[in-house]
Amino acid sequence: METGISALSQLDPLRYPWTPPTTSGVMSGDDFLPARFVTGRQFGPRRFGQRQQRSGDASIFSWLDDVLIEANAAPLDSRFPVVSIGSNSSLDVLRRKFANHSQPVSRILPLVRGQLHNVGVGHSAHVSKPGYIAAAPYFRTGECAAVWVSWLDEGQLAALDETEPNYRRIQLSGGACPLVLETGARPGTFSLFTSRWGVLTDGNGVKLPFLDQQALFRRLAAIGSMDPDKDPDEARYFFEGPPARVVERLVMPSVQAGAREWFRGAGLGRVP
Repeated sequence: METGISALSQLDPLRYPWTPPTTSGVMSGDDFLPARFVTGRQFGPRRFGQRQQRSGDASIFSWLDDVLIEANAAPLDSRFPVVSIGSNSSLDVLRRKFANHSQPVSRILPLVRGQLHNVGVGHSAHVSKPGYIAAAPYFRTGECAAVWVSWLDEGQLAALDETEPNYRRIQLSGGACPLVLETGARPGTFSLFTSRWGVLTDGNGVKLPFLDQQALFRRLAAIGSMDPDKDPDEARYFFEGPPARVVERLVMPSVQAGAREWFRGAGLGRVP
């Protein structure tokens, strides 16, 4: 997902989307508390307030609530589940986003792994300010994406929304797009960020898969060189060469605007 330069000043754009946690748990300041420490509790259904029904393994949610209570943080039922398919599952990214917000933001945040059905993951048809091309979801029956779900309080949600000017946060239902957490629980409603610019394709309507940045740069340069209606030098200028040099170009606002226009003109951007 999108992030401003100040929030990513120490992160290498070529390593986008950076590293998520190795297991579900709770971000607690600079620490991370793995949820695996709750093994041995009984599983079973449990209702958490009025917002959503979580069937399946309730032990992890009991543990999450305990951690939040001990940290004097907002309880799980007052939080908003948001699905991440990109850098918003990276603890480093989340800490930077919260730290750069204009208002104080809690750094206590539950994250749980899951699978989101009827949604695939590709790339947004724009270049981010730090010079990478971020992930973006699209809807397709039968697709399934590995995701992370964060339960954000109101301040955290405001901080996250502020860093996503190129995305819309939409509400989804578990009926249309089933979200199955690794515990087996199925949240009834949740949010997902979708790109305002559409999702990159190969120019023939086939959405590009999610790739590391180096592979994506090569793919886009190759697509540009095969387009008979476009100047191949344009795509080569944007995306050919050593990856570090490509990033150096892509951080330039004029190049970002040019690449976005090339995506549109070459028919590479499709609304998900």
